[in-house]
Amino acid sequence: MILDRYLLRESLPTLLFGVVLYSSLVILSTTIPRIQWIRGVPVSDLLYWLALQFPAALVQTLPIALLLAALLTFGRLAAANELLAMQAGGIALRRTAVIFALLGALAAGGALLVNNYVLPRTNALVGSLWWQLTTDGSGLFRLAQQNIPLGPFNLYFERTDRLTDELFKVRVESWSERTLTVVHAARAVFEQGGLRLFDYDLTVLDLASLEQPTADPAEALQQLVRVRTVARGPGQSLLITTSESLAELITRFSGGGFLDTRSLREAYQQMTDAGLSAQQRREAAVLFHRLLAEPLANLTLLIIAVPLAVLHARSRSVAFGLSLVVTLAWYLLLTIGQLLAQGGWVPVWVGLWAGNLVLGCYGLYLLLVRTNLR
Repeated sequence: MILDRYLLRESLPTLLFGVVLYSSLVILSTTIPRIQWIRGVPVSDLLYWLALQFPAALVQTLPIALLLAALLTFGRLAAANELLAMQAGGIALRRTAVIFALLGALAAGGALLVNNYVLPRTNALVGSLWWQLTTDGSGLFRLAQQNIPLGPFNLYFERTDRLTDELFKVRVESWSERTLTVVHAARAVFEQGGLRLFDYDLTVLDLASLEQPTADPAEALQQLVRVRTVARGPGQSLLITTSESLAELITRFSGGGFLDTRSLREAYQQMTDAGLSAQQRREAAVLFHRLLAEPLANLTLLIIAVPLAVLHARSRSVAFGLSLVVTLAWYLLLTIGQLLAQGGWVPVWVGLWAGNLVLGCYGLYLLLVRTNLR
């Protein structure tokens, strides 16, 4: 316990420094290209928007902050011969690394929880607030004349009212095998729990009926049009329930280049949903594996950090250099793997886990062979 407290005192300041430094760099790197559109924005609103980006930046940078902390801590201990003294006293290197393994496990578990419960909300707010800061609107107008997935439906609308976020000339459609449900509405608004349509007409078409031979056109039409419902008056409305919020839709489909708003659970459901297209399932699978691979990199990078520190990181400059090289290698493998997975060139799990697998295996080799772990 004395040893663990000593290692924590050595490593935690560096870990906090790395988290603040790397997270700030990530947030600034996404903000600087957009700074030209941020004019006349209240400082409090801008700071709130920047703070909402911190959870996503934390998940991305926590592994490299842990990597830097391990390199600096073990490098200093090795340079001062403290590791040698510990081993001479009967404390094996693997026992010395236990506290970092626990930190890595806590970081991985915390990042998984953030990915599933925090990021869907904060990422949605980042995207929706961006349009409020820059256009004084919600950004819903950016979705006009697109086919937007809305749960089991597809949504299309011609235009919006930027002041009220009301949609005009709306079409909602859904397929169930060979049955097509189409709803047209003069206008619609998003509200809590779904999309409310006004002045609508609903039609359900059974396309399988076209294969049934019949000589009577009226009977054929009756078999084809299974349901036909028209609003009885302008006050009657139809509510289509959906789990997606307006902020999530704006963030995902407004073209602002913001992070995805889907949680681990939602990404898994979509990648296993046979009703979606192969491309949609692949995109969901890429997101699902990335949301897993990034948090577990907290453990992977520690596996390679400990032997590198013992073997090479005898100074702060070398430790920073090694941290940069390993970080670039991991992000390069992750990015290239994701691109290959998105294009269908490799299985999704291979592309997204390549960085963890390659660096993890190399780290185990260094631990077991080069450092003679015992």
